[in-house]
Order: sequence, then structure tokens, then C-alpha cells
Amino acid sequence: MSTIRIEADGAGDLSSVYDWFTRHRGDVVELDRGRTVAFGIPIVGARAVIVAVTLQDEGQSGPQLGGVVRAISNRTNLEPVRLVFEGRSPAGLAPDKAEALATQILDVVSKEITTGELAERVA
Repeated sequence: MSTIRIEADGAGDLSSVYDWFTRHRGDVVELDRGRTVAFGIPIVGARAVIVAVTLQDEGQSGPQLGGVVRAISNRTNLEPVRLVFEGRSPAGLAPDKAEALATQILDVVSKEITTGELAERVA
């Protein structure tokens, strides 16, 4: 199992990211048909928020991806964050598929932080 590391620009500032992850701590949310993402309890530091995530496919036993999402602030806490997924695929997914799923997680999280729609779709 090799480490998967994906980075993406976030849409919200550090405070809004922390608030969003706090509202969804312990939640299992639908990523797309048949796939869910579970969020752990966020940990906040001076310039980062870290939360554990797992991706489960209903057709498979065990998690497909597991790792952490970090939201790292830029120079000030008011600027958009940088989102980083770092983890592994316990299910042994091909690296390109695992990276695509990690990218999808970051894209959805970034979009939903600014719109707040995910709170309405909690599984």
C-alpha cells in the first residue's frame, strides 16, 4: 500500500472549514451513489485543521480509502485554505483510482464548505 497525497485549493477560510468539519464530526455522508465518507472529530491548530476520513463503498467490505484531510491556512486565517488528503487504500485500489477518489473527496468538501448543502444530505 503506497501513500496517497492529493492537494487542492479550498474555497473557505480556516474558520469556516473548522466550523464545517465540527458540524459534520462523526457523520457519514453520501459522496455519490453507493459511496459514503465518514468524518472524525477535527483537531485545530494555529494554522491548520485536521480530520480523519474514511471512504466506504457499499458493495465492498472495509474502507476503500482511509486517511486525513488537512486544511492549511495561508498567510492569514481569512484567506482560502489549501486542502490536503493523505492516506492509503486498505482495499488495495489501483493508485490512479485511489487518487481520483481522494480528489473527489477534496472537491466535494471544498464546494460544500461554501454552500453548506452537505448538511442537508447527511446519510
